[in-house]
Parts: sequence; C-alpha cells; structure tokens
Amino acid sequence: MKVTIEVSEDNEGTDSPWWAIVDPKQNMKIDDQSVYHVAGMITGPFFSRESAQRHLDSARHHFGKNPHVFCFSGYCSPEYKTAYKEAERKLVK
Repeated sequence: MKVTIEVSEDNEGTDSPWWAIVDPKQNMKIDDQSVYHVAGMITGPFFSRESAQRHLDSARHHFGKNPHVFCFSGYCSPEYKTAYKEAERKLVK
C-alpha cells in the first residue's frame, strides 16, 4: 500500500518533521508494561503543527492537563527520511 501525505514546510528547522501530541503523565514504574504507558502519552503522527493543534483543541477532553504539540524528526526512519528528501527535491525543481 502506498500512502501520500502533505507535510508542512513550516516547521522548527527539523529534518524530516512530523508532529505528535505529547501528554505527559507520571510514570515511575519500570517493567515490561512501561512501553504501553509511554505510548499512551503520544497521539500522532500529524504532518503539520496546525493539524496536531486542531486535534488537541477539538478533543481536549481526551488529554490530561499538560499536553503539548511537539515536532519530532523522522531523520532516523529510513523510509520516511527517504520519502521526505525525494519530495523536497521535487519541490526545488
């Protein structure tokens, strides 16, 4: 399956950007279930800050008291980085 997305060029200077809503919760227990607790603190991906913020604003009741929209880098994801760089090259032409 091939997915085509539009990624915002308005980013924080991050290579291959994508955004998520990070909703921090206290997580002191370290065990095999920790990854599920951490994953539950992240909503996304989104491909613009505006899209993530719209979702946060419209579904505010699903989040805790301190959620933030955060710009991540897809640099370490070979598939996403390659697709992003190819799209950038097409824009320049």
